[in-house]
Amino acid sequence: MNRRTATISIAALGAVLLAACDTGDGKQLTPYDPADYPAPVVETSVVDPSAASNSDFDADLDTGLDTGIESFSLAAPWLEGGDIDPRYTCDGENIAPSLSWGAVPAGTVEIAIALVDESEISDGQPIVHWVIGGLDPAEIALVEGDVPPGALQALNFFGDVGYEGPCPPTGDESHFYRLTAYALNQQLELADGDPATEFLDVIATLTVASTDVTGFYRR
Repeated sequence: MNRRTATISIAALGAVLLAACDTGDGKQLTPYDPADYPAPVVETSVVDPSAASNSDFDADLDTGLDTGIESFSLAAPWLEGGDIDPRYTCDGENIAPSLSWGAVPAGTVEIAIALVDESEISDGQPIVHWVIGGLDPAEIALVEGDVPPGALQALNFFGDVGYEGPCPPTGDESHFYRLTAYALNQQLELADGDPATEFLDVIATLTVASTDVTGFYRR
C-alpha cells in the first residue's frame, strides 16, 4: 500500500467513525477518547501475616468469660466489719462460732484459725482469744463449739486452753476483732496448751494463704 492509498483509507475510516457517532436525530455523540477517562486509582496495602493478631477478639472473650478462679475465703456468723453476736462473747454462751471456708489453695495440708483483739495490746503482746490448728481443709467447715479429732488448741491470753470470746472492759469503745483462717503447707508440730503466741509464730512460717473476717464488740 502506497502513502496515498493509506491516507485515503484513514480518511475513510474517520468518516465511518463520524457517521457512527450520528444518532440519526441530528445529534452527534462525542467520540470516545481514552485520555478523557483515566483508569481509577486503586489503593492497596500489604499485610504482614506475622503482624496479624486476634487481640481485639481475645479481649472480647476475656470480657465475657468467667474464669471460675476464686480466692481463699472465710465465712462467720456476722458480716464483715459488723457487730459480733453476744452469743459468742463473755456476755452470752461464750462459744466458738461456726465457720466455713472455701477455695483452699492447692497444697494445703491443714487449716488453723485465730481470733485476736487488735484494739488492745498487753505487755507488747496481742490479746489472743483463740487459736486452733490441725483442721482438715477438706472439711470446709467447723461446727459451733466443736473441736474435731486431731485438732490442737492453744493456751489463750486468759490462761485457758481453747476459745474465750470477746470481753472488753465495760464502757470501752468498741473493740476491733480479727478472725483469721490460715492455709498451712505442713502440720503444726505443737501440743495442746502451748502458748497462743508460739502457735502464731509457727503458723506464720507455714502459711501459704490467709483470709479473715473482722467484727466489733462493746459492753
